[in-house]
Amino acid sequence: MARILALSLVAATALLSGGCAQQPPGTVPAGDSIALVPIAFAAWQEKLAGYAGDIVVVDMWATWCVPCIERFPHMVKLHGRYSPRGVRFISMSLDDREDTIALDRAREFLVQQKAVFDNYLMDEGITDAFEKLDLLSIPAVLIYGRDRSLRFKLTGDDPNNQFTGGDVEEAIEQLLQEEG
Repeated sequence: MARILALSLVAATALLSGGCAQQPPGTVPAGDSIALVPIAFAAWQEKLAGYAGDIVVVDMWATWCVPCIERFPHMVKLHGRYSPRGVRFISMSLDDREDTIALDRAREFLVQQKAVFDNYLMDEGITDAFEKLDLLSIPAVLIYGRDRSLRFKLTGDDPNNQFTGGDVEEAIEQLLQEEG
């Protein structure tokens, strides 16, 4: 009886929320062209390899990270300035994939910031995600050259030596100048 009741509640919820999901499983919709897409580490590595030919700037962030939230608008501005020059910007949320409130907050933040680039949610446990991404802390920005090599890893690991938005821009400029 309890199982029938539970299934009825699931069906009623689906009907009230618009029926069958129109988004891929796990996708958090966030506006017309902005979504927070869950991605496992192995799939992330494949996706990253598919960006060959572009300089790739990956902003690692989470809603619980105040410096991440403060720095994010600068990344959006850099996207506007550098995307026409073959620089791809990606945000990777490290929010807890099980925390629906945090995911809603992340989605809303991305919409507010007009983050029209690719936005992923690392679909791993947080400890595993940090380990697999070789991070000790966030914010962190990883910048890959057009050949897929990690060229810059800007982190806040050293409290006496924090990176700035200017450091991100300088790294991008250096990679662009190496080509020309």
